[in-house]
Amino acid sequence: MAWFYEHYRDISATGINTKSLVHEEKSEFQAIEVHETVGHGRLLTLDDMVMVTELDEFVYHDLLTHVPLCVHPNPRQVLVVGGGDGGSVREVLKHASVERVVQCEIDERVTRVCQEYIPSVAGALEDPRVELVFADAAAYVKQHENSFDAILVDSTEPIGPAAALFAEAFFRDLAAALRPGGIISSQAESPYYAPEVVRDLFGTVRRVFNQVHAYYGVIPTYPGGGWVFCLASDSLTPDQVDLERAAALSSRYYSPAVAAGAFMLPNFISKLVTP
Repeated sequence: MAWFYEHYRDISATGINTKSLVHEEKSEFQAIEVHETVGHGRLLTLDDMVMVTELDEFVYHDLLTHVPLCVHPNPRQVLVVGGGDGGSVREVLKHASVERVVQCEIDERVTRVCQEYIPSVAGALEDPRVELVFADAAAYVKQHENSFDAILVDSTEPIGPAAALFAEAFFRDLAAALRPGGIISSQAESPYYAPEVVRDLFGTVRRVFNQVHAYYGVIPTYPGGGWVFCLASDSLTPDQVDLERAAALSSRYYSPAVAAGAFMLPNFISKLVTP
């Protein structure tokens, strides 16, 4: 057995005890590894950053997907930006109204590796409602105006190919890709170790959308444990959540209580995301 450590911004290190290295490869874009761990199930890393563990991935995927989809009154066409592990798509498909979900991931190998080695996360990608697109999402959204009811930005931190997914131009393209009354969600990084990223992202999104709201969840294997998410729309707000749909979901984390509680922020996060 050996310990895997993710060193984050020269500030902290998160350690996970592993049993074996199940798979490793270098794709066109990044180093991909899958580990079998002692207490976290399968672990996916990209360029030595933790992306998914089977122990706690449901928290991240539930928050990114169910929060916006339970606020939207009738989400039928959904785009997942990034999300190559398939976990966001798995959760989107739990909404009966969804007719089609597009996963636009730049690195096909991430998806194929997860389908083979972490089917508990990627196992829903063969659903007939799923369309897999392997392309640059920034270019893809430019070509699909007025196409989606909800867009979920499931990106890595803003380095390499993911840097463009935090830019104002990208969010303006997302706004154009939404149908009237559409909604987006995005992961927004660690409020402890990347407060400047959180602050800048919310400043960027506020220049594009009328309604911008922060929410928060605890994901033990992410740096610092706590993670911020962004919900944005021109018309929809968190208090428009459909609590009956929220209660009916087969979800390990999301619930009617979480629908409200996730937006109850500690002061230090409120100060980061408030103009």
